[in-house]
Amino acid sequence: MVELSRADFNWLDEDGVLGHAWSLTFVRGVDEAEALRRLGAEQADIHLFTNEDCPLPEAVRAWRSGDWTVIIEVADCNLVDPDVTDALSAQTETITIFSNVNGWSRFEHVIDGRVTTSFDPLSAYFREGDEPDRFVVEMRAAGFDPDSDPDGDFDLPDDHGSLFVLTALLTGVVLTRQVFDGPLPGALVK
Repeated sequence: MVELSRADFNWLDEDGVLGHAWSLTFVRGVDEAEALRRLGAEQADIHLFTNEDCPLPEAVRAWRSGDWTVIIEVADCNLVDPDVTDALSAQTETITIFSNVNGWSRFEHVIDGRVTTSFDPLSAYFREGDEPDRFVVEMRAAGFDPDSDPDGDFDLPDDHGSLFVLTALLTGVVLTRQVFDGPLPGALVK
């Protein structure tokens, strides 16, 4: 199991890494090109982009680590659409974490179009999906409290750092600032 804490992701607070809206989708068992093709890109449309030269918000980038490819969407979160999730999770599994401009964040695990576990990090006790308790042990290890309904007088977790820890625990993929700087294969898909 990966040994991490939320402090390992303090770099998320740096300006320009993810922007005010973002999504990361971890796709198991497909390479970067296949992940981008599932989003509608043609092979000829795939180019290397750094974080600075990636045309936002129309483009996404992809990075592979072990058995997982991470699709990085910065300055937007259109890839959380159920139709997109269905395409990405076809005959495999995905984990999506995101935050939108209103500060709403979410974790969602999908297997072949079926949502198994989904929750808002600020209300981790309220989980949805066919297997809502599937990752309770990992949620606790990442800093979430999956058991308590907050009473309004509590400390909110650093939900972005906790989301990154949770996905690392589940996938073995540890994202760093250097990964986001690139260059990574990407394509205009929106």
